Amino acid sequence: MMMKEGRVYLVEDLMNEHELIGMTNEEVFTLLGSPTETEYFKEEDNVVYYLGAERGIIRIDSEWLVIWFDGSDKAMKYELRTD
Repeated sequence: MMMKEGRVYLVEDLMNEHELIGMTNEEVFTLLGSPTETEYFKEEDNVVYYLGAERGIIRIDSEWLVIWFDGSDKAMKYELRTD
């Protein structure tokens, strides 16, 4: 299984083990690697990570982790989204 496909299964552990809120964008990149190059959910002050096919029996959509940064480049919120 490719690592990028496996990310979807790691995200819950990640959220339990690490507090993303307050991390600098550099700390987030160190923890998660480079963000995915995509226009999906992209805004001026956020980064987007492709996690893989959604979890569950019927896997139609993909899951994405979207993280927003404030003016000091610190994570201020994040959401899991599906497309």
